[in-house]
Formats: sequence, structure tokens, C-alpha cells
Amino acid sequence: MNIRRYIVLVGIQQALLGEIDGTIRAVTVSYTENNIHFSCYLDGSVSEDHVEAMSCAETELIAMFPSNHKVTHELIRLDYPAQIPKTCEWVYYRKEG
Repeated sequence: MNIRRYIVLVGIQQALLGEIDGTIRAVTVSYTENNIHFSCYLDGSVSEDHVEAMSCAETELIAMFPSNHKVTHELIRLDYPAQIPKTCEWVYYRKEG
């Protein structure tokens, strides 16, 4: 069992609670020993509400990890039916199709 993977995935899922709306298609995460980066894929334009929600999730994640961790995120518009890249760990994926 990869403890680091478990801690990161549970942490990001906790941080995202209450921040996901119907326009968010997926959230992926990549991480190293001291870095965590999550990407939020949206169907439609990125709104100020999305920016605020993911900023809140980032802040929650920062609070969960030691101060030597760097946490970042990005919001990516990728309208359905374009495929979401499968290059990182999946944290959230909405049912589509």
C-alpha cells in the first residue's frame, strides 16, 4: 500500500467537499514528496465562483500538509465530449454520456 498516495487522495477529496458543481467534469492530482498539484476540468467557461471554490480547496489542502509542501491548482476549460487526459490520479469524475 502506498501511504503517500492514500494521504494525498483522501486529503484532496476532503478539500473538495462542497466545492464541486455540475459543470466540473473531473479533478486530477499529481504529487511528489513535497508538491501537490490538482487540475479541475470544466464544461463551459471558468467563472469567478469556480476560481473561488478551487482556491478554497487549495487552502484546505495547504492546511492539511506540513509547511514544506507546495500546493497548486489549475482550472481548465475542456468542454464535453473532449476526452480528459488520463495522465494523473483521478480524484473526481462525473458520469458523462
